[in-house]
Amino acid sequence: MRPPRNSSWLAINQDGNRLTAWEMTGTSAGQARQLQLQDSGPAALAAAVRQMLAGEPRPVLLGGSPLAPLQTVPVPLAELPLAELQVEGLPVHALPGLSQAAPCAVLRTALAPLAGFLRLNPEWDGVVCLAGQTTHWVQISAGEAVSFQSAMTGRLVQAAAQGTGLNTAGDWAQAELAEAVADGLAKPELLAARLASVQAAAGLGQIAENTARSRIWGLLLGAELAAARPYWLGQNLALIAEAPLQGLYAAALDAQGLPVTLADPRRMALEGLAHAWPSN
Repeated sequence: MRPPRNSSWLAINQDGNRLTAWEMTGTSAGQARQLQLQDSGPAALAAAVRQMLAGEPRPVLLGGSPLAPLQTVPVPLAELPLAELQVEGLPVHALPGLSQAAPCAVLRTALAPLAGFLRLNPEWDGVVCLAGQTTHWVQISAGEAVSFQSAMTGRLVQAAAQGTGLNTAGDWAQAELAEAVADGLAKPELLAARLASVQAAAGLGQIAENTARSRIWGLLLGAELAAARPYWLGQNLALIAEAPLQGLYAAALDAQGLPVTLADPRRMALEGLAHAWPSN
């Protein structure tokens, strides 16, 4: 049985090895807690959830889980069916993920923030960019996720920075980021060569760390924008991202003259989870 809306329960959103959790009473939330798992497997997840429950049996609603089933787009985000899972013997209600056949894509962690954004902005028609280690560009129309495109920009930045010893989350220069975004957007076919040049210049000490970081992020964001052009050109655009990604993506989009609605990912995830229970 799913719990009534005024009962005590646990809301959790999973992002790989990281959990963000809220103690809930109905739709009222306590302070967010974050836990780091040893791995993203079911045993580590079940152990962390049991730790949070502290021996008090309560319903658990989980978003972002790789164990949850997938719903094929197009799908209305206000009517997502909850799955009933057993995670190492622990009963859990789970939000599904989204899948798409062509181009092949899967969206899991970003589903709760996306649903929360649509809950708070029910008339939104346009595109929502959910930036993370994998970024998703989701087309929304009449409350439905119509299609989406994904990019691994965050992971590629980390790979490109490995050869230079850069901290990818450090400071960056807006002017140099914007210039690199323009280069990546105009000629994405030169991406690999330009990244190699940045690595070499950083390794030889010819450019400062924040310059190298700005160019790496900018080139890869520009290539992502080139690939996602149909999702942002002429569209209402919202960006849901944590720092520092929110600033980086916002600067890249601003350099193209694109107005963007910014939304807090933690608040959106909570909103999506809090209203996922049935109304009766």
